[in-house]
Amino acid sequence: MGDADETTPTPIPSTLPTPGSEGARTAGDRVRDLIQREGRSVTPGEVAVEALGIAGCPDPVAHRLAGDIVAGDARLAWDGDCVADAGGARDLAPLGATAFCVVDLETTGGAPGSSGITEIGAVRVEGLRVTERFSTMVDPGMPIPPHITTITGIDDSMVRGQPLIDTALPAFIEFAREDVLVAHNAPFDLRFLNYERLRLRDGYFTQPWLDTLVLSRRLLNGVVPRHDLRTLARWTGAAVRPTHRALADAEATAHVLVALIHRLAHGAATTLDHAMAIGQPGARPRSAGGEGAAAAA
Repeated sequence: MGDADETTPTPIPSTLPTPGSEGARTAGDRVRDLIQREGRSVTPGEVAVEALGIAGCPDPVAHRLAGDIVAGDARLAWDGDCVADAGGARDLAPLGATAFCVVDLETTGGAPGSSGITEIGAVRVEGLRVTERFSTMVDPGMPIPPHITTITGIDDSMVRGQPLIDTALPAFIEFAREDVLVAHNAPFDLRFLNYERLRLRDGYFTQPWLDTLVLSRRLLNGVVPRHDLRTLARWTGAAVRPTHRALADAEATAHVLVALIHRLAHGAATTLDHAMAIGQPGARPRSAGGEGAAAAA
C-alpha cells in the first residue's frame, strides 16, 4: 500500500525537515549535535530547546515532540526516557550479517488516525535470504472505502472478527524484534506503525530503517523505467509478484532489497551505515555505475 510510484493515497507531508536534506539543518541534525557536545543522551526538554527553540515545554509535550523527531530520523533512538544517537557497532556490521524485518501494510487510507490498518505482512531476512514470515489481517474498526477495496481486494467481510490493531501490533513488534526495518516507501508504513504504537503507549520503533524506493532511485536511475514495487520485482525476477496484499508485497520488497544490496559497492560486505546513508530520503544520490553501485544483480 505504501508504493509511491503506483496509484495510492498521497503521502502525509512531514512537519519536520527530511534527515540529511541538502541546504537545511534538520531537527535531527541539531539533536545529534547536542548529543555530541554533551557526550551523553539528552532529555526531551533539552531536545525541545535545542531543536525547536521551545523553552519551558511541559514534559508530556516535550516527550511527544522529541518522539516525532526520533520517529522521523533513524540516526536517533530512545535510551530510556532520553534521546541518544542510534549509531554504534551494529551500523558497521556488513549487510550480509544484518537481520532485516521487511514490512508492508494495507490500510483504509493515507492518514494515520483517520485511517486504519487492515493487514500487516512481514518477512525476516537473515544472511540475505527470507527465514521467517508474519501475516495478520486487522479489523480497522471502520468501513473500508470502495476504492481501497478495488486496489487491495480487502473488504469489510474479510476483516470482520479479525484482531484489532491493539492485538495485532504487539504480535508484529515481537516478530520484528530489533531488526532493521525495511519497506517500499517506508515513511508511509512507519507513520502508521509509530502512530499506533504511540497510541498504545509503547513508544516508537527506534531501530534503523531503509527505504527500497529511495535505494532504487539512488542506484537504478536510468536502469528501470519506474521505481514502483511491481516494476522492481519484475526487474529482479522475484517469484512473488506484488498484489497490494501485505505478505506478498513484503516478500517482493525483500527480494528487491537483496538485489539492491548486491548492486551496492562491495555488496553484502558493505555496512548498514553506508546503506542508511543512501537508502533514506534526503540521502546523497549515487549513480548506478559509480561509487555506490557494483554490477547489476
